[in-house]
Amino acid sequence: MNKLSAMLFSIIMVVVSACASSESEKVNLAIGEISQQQLLSDYPYFQQSYRMYNLSDEEIMAIKRWPTDLHVAVYFGTWCHDSQREVPRFLKILNENMSISSRLIGLDYNKSEPNGTAKNRGVKYTPTFIIYRNNKEIGRIIERPKVSITADISAML
Repeated sequence: MNKLSAMLFSIIMVVVSACASSESEKVNLAIGEISQQQLLSDYPYFQQSYRMYNLSDEEIMAIKRWPTDLHVAVYFGTWCHDSQREVPRFLKILNENMSISSRLIGLDYNKSEPNGTAKNRGVKYTPTFIIYRNNKEIGRIIERPKVSITADISAML
């Protein structure tokens, strides 16, 4: 019985360590600030969502009317399906109004990153879009917009 327990323990340890290492090797997380170009080139799901999403003419007109002092901080996870859907949509918005400044901050599974800004801003879910005007927070979109990113930001203005 003692040999059987030792063998069972060894098998379990091999399986657990194999799962742990294969999981970390499969997932390439973006942690910290990342550029739009790097996000789209290094993460195929984001690139695919970006290519597939199109803004309506009405959305484009609304985006072009947004004020020039708008800034959006985007906290997201490359591992998060909501981020894979919503962040590329936001990137399309940026292409329509180059005066909007933004930061893309990748988070780990614990919703943290090296600078600690996500924790300091109370980010608990991904993605979280924090919208600023005149350097003051005017609203957030958390996980998914109520209507659309364009409509939700327009309603905050």
